[in-house]
Amino acid sequence: MKAVLLLSYASLQSIDDVPAFYTHLFHGKTPSPEMMEEAMSRFRSIGTADPLGSVTSRLAAALEQRLSHYLNEEIRVYQAAKHTSPFVEEMTRQIVADGASRLYTFPMSPLYSRTGTVAYHLRVRKTIAALEADIPVEEINHWHLHPEVAQALGRRLRTALQWISAANRPQTTVLFTAHSQPGSPAANGEFIAAFHEMAAAVAAEANWDSWQIAYRSAGPHPQKWLGPDVLDVIADIAHHEGKAVVICDLLSLIENIEAVYDCRINSQKRASTYGLEFASTEFLNDAADYVDALVKCIGERMN
Repeated sequence: MKAVLLLSYASLQSIDDVPAFYTHLFHGKTPSPEMMEEAMSRFRSIGTADPLGSVTSRLAAALEQRLSHYLNEEIRVYQAAKHTSPFVEEMTRQIVADGASRLYTFPMSPLYSRTGTVAYHLRVRKTIAALEADIPVEEINHWHLHPEVAQALGRRLRTALQWISAANRPQTTVLFTAHSQPGSPAANGEFIAAFHEMAAAVAAEANWDSWQIAYRSAGPHPQKWLGPDVLDVIADIAHHEGKAVVICDLLSLIENIEAVYDCRINSQKRASTYGLEFASTEFLNDAADYVDALVKCIGERMN
């Protein structure tokens, strides 16, 4: 049996998981009551269970069935998270206990980063080494330019652009966003290059030339973070007589609280402040075309 491990940021199952999630996020330090109250309010505000955990779970089930058929052999697909149970370490131990002959690790964010992709893989390898398990591990990275992923995102971008009124559409700027990374541009060269490449590929699929990149979710100072910030870019577009903005995130392809607030709620508020028409692309989540794309993306690597 071969195993695929889907790696993501978090997988909250209940509103009761939020305090533990934030405590783990802050390296064991309990957040202030004010911060915790705001976090709980955000999770409750969307009126659904946290989609990152539920959607990833459905994707795992779909991929297990589809990959087994695609490769004509038994494939088991597991999911693990960095900041919530099932943690990467515990799920890696489960995969070993289940007797997997080979393990493929797959970060759910397409852009390769030191704090995301590298950190996930390192946790898997450390756990395998500690168990002294003889299981080959293959990392599936650099899938940001897979054509079927770009096509799926291009479809969402065309839909969002079509939603903009005909009068404003010619003066619409697409902002491709991604979670900012700590450190200088020089320290994040691979991430920045992949971000630009993916943005260009999706823009080409949507046949749209007017686009820029921007970052969201930067941490507090004095730590350096990549910029420019998306809210500042929206203001700049308004100052240059733009009429509309469309946000398309390229790091979070599955809906999550942070991305919803950054890419929809906060960006829409900023656009409204400057009189800009606004739309954001739908997340790929577990849509059929994205499942198809992941089957090809992972299956081709496994072949």
